[in-house]
Amino acid sequence: MDTKRRLKRALSAIDDAMSTLRRARSKVEEGRSDISRALNELDDAETNIRKAIRELPDNI
Repeated sequence: MDTKRRLKRALSAIDDAMSTLRRARSKVEEGRSDISRALNELDDAETNIRKAIRELPDNI
């Protein structure tokens, strides 16, 4: 009986750990999406700055 109880406890711990891994993976994927969006915004800002610089008069 003791072996059966320990096995059930171990399986429960494994199940809990798998749930934790799934939650962590989801958070990483969300973070990756946020980072990608932020990088795109930075690229857009850089492009706009370069355009504005090109439009400056030469004699300033």
